[in-house]
Amino acid sequence: MRNPNTLKWSDLKTGIFFVIGLGLAAYLGLVVGKNSSLFKSVTRVQMMAQNVGSLKENNFVSVSGKKIGVVSKMDFLNRNDSLYVLVEMRLEEEFAPIVTKDSKARIISLGILGDKYVDITTGTGKPVKEGDFITLDESETGLDNLTATAGEAIGQINTLLDNINNGKGPLAKLLGSEKMAGDLEKTMENLKTVSAELTMFTRELQNGKGLLPKLIKDKDFASETEDTITNIKQVAARTDSLMQKLNSEEGTIGQLHSNPALYSNLNESLADLDSLLIDLKENPKRYVRFSLF
Repeated sequence: MRNPNTLKWSDLKTGIFFVIGLGLAAYLGLVVGKNSSLFKSVTRVQMMAQNVGSLKENNFVSVSGKKIGVVSKMDFLNRNDSLYVLVEMRLEEEFAPIVTKDSKARIISLGILGDKYVDITTGTGKPVKEGDFITLDESETGLDNLTATAGEAIGQINTLLDNINNGKGPLAKLLGSEKMAGDLEKTMENLKTVSAELTMFTRELQNGKGLLPKLIKDKDFASETEDTITNIKQVAARTDSLMQKLNSEEGTIGQLHSNPALYSNLNESLADLDSLLIDLKENPKRYVRFSLF
């Protein structure tokens, strides 16, 4: 009869496989959770940041887009009365020599709503060693800048919509005022009328109707018109010269216009001449005598 306390080989195998399975599961959990291998040598480097932008532990670290390690730990650190986040990164040993002491790191988004990761731009200095610090470039990346700009634009749109709903601004008045809407409609009708008239005028130009097309297309008529305009300009110039002489003291007419004494003397002489002619008509014998011998 079999002793119930005796351990069967099949039970032993089951137990062994169960323990191995637990070990594999734990290993896989650690590898997947830590995003790294337990058996690879690593070099730990650090950086300080005032804002890590939702960076998390186990997010990967890359150089030129290729993964070379993971973010292993993040802790708060007070330095010079300022609060920082101390970020520790584990770099795989084979890639650690690529990262130099003058390298610069940036925290970048995988997408608009994606996870963050650390991208390192290498320098020309010596390779980093265990515990070295590298500089964090906290300037905004293109995607972060785009996201910030989009947020500002959305805020402005929301403000505009609030103003429209509250009846503020010209657009709100246009949408809420029947009079302004009617005025706008009349303005559009006037624009249509002007556009139609311009179209008709253009067609008349193309068809040669009216004076303007004749001036444009008929060279002889255009030349005659040009000569006429030139003559008018000459007459206007002469008239202007005459008016200038009249306004000046040059010439008889100018003296008469500008010299009151000369005008008065001439007027008196004309009056005396007129009196003489009248007396001559009334008493011709006083001035004319006839004698035969």
